[in-house]
Amino acid sequence: MNLRTIKNRLKKDGRLSYIAAYIFTLLGGNSKKVHGKNNRIVFKGNYLRHCKFFIRGNNNEIIIEEMGLSRLSSLNFFIQGDNNKVFIRKNTSIQKLTVCTEDNNNEIFVGKNTVICGATELAAIEGTSIRIGDNCLFSANITFRTGDSHSVLDKSRQLRINPSRPISIGNHVWIGNTVLIFKGTKVAENSIIAGGAVVTGKSFPANSIIGGNPAKVIKSDVDWDIQRI
Repeated sequence: MNLRTIKNRLKKDGRLSYIAAYIFTLLGGNSKKVHGKNNRIVFKGNYLRHCKFFIRGNNNEIIIEEMGLSRLSSLNFFIQGDNNKVFIRKNTSIQKLTVCTEDNNNEIFVGKNTVICGATELAAIEGTSIRIGDNCLFSANITFRTGDSHSVLDKSRQLRINPSRPISIGNHVWIGNTVLIFKGTKVAENSIIAGGAVVTGKSFPANSIIGGNPAKVIKSDVDWDIQRI
């Protein structure tokens, strides 16, 4: 029986797929370090290899949708604080993703059928969220940050003027190589973020190509397909 035949059998037989996922993950060189109370890590029924889970705090959750048959390689989760939630939906394919939270009550969500090809960071702080829709496609060297990590102050009043804000990416969004996405960004569905873009705190309409530094809409009324048609 060749490799292709085995893969086809796994696709057709759900029970076999879950058994294979269990064995693959068991032997996959994954690790967990958890410090605190009432923390939960769930990944049953998915293929994990070289994934590391680090939690320091209480009541945190890292949930990879059970029986979702997602394929996850070299993911690093660094969760610090309390009541943080990370949820990755089913049938995702993700390589070299780093997920970070600091402070409390942050949420990071990755939608189903999303593909992340490598070297991507999702960092949420100060009770903010990063939400990525279904059927998205990410290249590599992509950074999401909901905050600046340090305070910027109005000199005369010594008041902070750089609050953290959430990031939202709609369904079916394609992000090119070496893209920076910063706090307050909202990208609607069926859009494309061009390679090298620096996207800073604006809302962008559906079916747009977004590019440049700072990023702007460079073409409207477009769509995209993962196939070369």
